[in-house]
Amino acid sequence: MFEQVYQTNFELEDKYWWFVARNQIVLTVFERVANLANGETVLDFGCGTGGFASLLSKKYNVIGIDPSPIAIEFCKKRGLQNVFQSTLDDFRHNGTMPKAIFALDVIEHIEDDVTTLKRLASLLENDGYLIVTVPAYQWLWSNHDILHMHFRRYNKKSLINSLRNAGYKIQYVSYFNTLLFFPAVVMRIFERKTSIEETPPVTPVSELLNNILTKIFLLEKKLLPFLRFPFGLSLIAIAKKL
Repeated sequence: MFEQVYQTNFELEDKYWWFVARNQIVLTVFERVANLANGETVLDFGCGTGGFASLLSKKYNVIGIDPSPIAIEFCKKRGLQNVFQSTLDDFRHNGTMPKAIFALDVIEHIEDDVTTLKRLASLLENDGYLIVTVPAYQWLWSNHDILHMHFRRYNKKSLINSLRNAGYKIQYVSYFNTLLFFPAVVMRIFERKTSIEETPPVTPVSELLNNILTKIFLLEKKLLPFLRFPFGLSLIAIAKKL
């Protein structure tokens, strides 16, 4: 099953509306808050098939880690070399401490998120940044969460609490994927009537609909550096190592 998920992600990451817009939004908000210099070392924790790491590599020195050998194979197909099959506990940074760590839609897969967040802080440079995105609202739990082996979904308060309990200072937190919130909620309700076996890893859409959804979602890219949305399908937080 996971091989199918990775294969699907690899094929779609550069063009599917959710990946394209999320990645651009995260990078835009991060650069507004952190203002890192070109060439700084950053770590993509749980890099998957490398779509976001590839985007980061245009400006930063990127290290990627993922526990899946299949994911790392796909990263290397993208031309990413500084990527490693590793768990967080096994990872050795060889003296290079990243200025920023990205964990995009990762910590919801980890049962003890606070311990993992503390471990990530130990890898960061002093005053380094942690950037996380997570799915929002436990009441939106669906087959999608089960298929992707999530332990939880977050709200703003629970995400802030996890970060603070791990010793971070919050710099920015907001919901996002807000403009498509209500149609997505309707889809999730209908999804509950289907079985896990009938739930695809990524919801297929036509090329026309994909282009429309991309443009709608990307509107948030212009707003989020300056605003905080009160609700959305996801959360983004940027926190600083104390």
